[in-house]
Amino acid sequence: KLCMESKIRLLKVIYQEYLELANQLRSYCRKNHKKDYYLLKSIPGVGGYLSSVVLAEVGDLRRFNKETQFASFVGLVPNIRNSGMTENVFGVTPRCRDLLRSYIIESAWVALRLDPEMQTYYRKHQGKNPKSIIIKIARKLLNRVQLQYNESGEAIGLSHFATVDGMYKGRQVFKVKTKNKKVTRI
Repeated sequence: KLCMESKIRLLKVIYQEYLELANQLRSYCRKNHKKDYYLLKSIPGVGGYLSSVVLAEVGDLRRFNKETQFASFVGLVPNIRNSGMTENVFGVTPRCRDLLRSYIIESAWVALRLDPEMQTYYRKHQGKNPKSIIIKIARKLLNRVQLQYNESGEAIGLSHFATVDGMYKGRQVFKVKTKNKKVTRI
């Protein structure tokens, strides 16, 4: 009993440290990467913590020219082995950013609950292995994380999610005010 109480106290201390670090990371991103942070947070399934983790792990999202480069960096690409005329596909690659990939997969479950497009995709593939479907949804979510930038390098929208003016499937989903660089989700 004494040993168990000691472990519980230790777990509480570790959890408090985790909360403090997560809050510091979020506040740093809100302060120094405000536009990118709020654009990422506007994606269904992506919260403040994942937005700050993406910015911390990846750094500048502008360094990726294509969604495939970003997906390869995170590790949500298939593991392919070629030999002569044969090509074998073995699920996702083991070369990845473990923490970032697991966070994106977990947020795909949240996106599945919140986003009607993801729900439709999941229902369309129902009956298959749910784990492989959620990996595909995580890849779709990762493609939404890619930001669009203007000529001066400022983030102005999300690729595959909304156009530069904030339109998605005929409706306004966010506005970017240029004066105070505030992103407002509608």
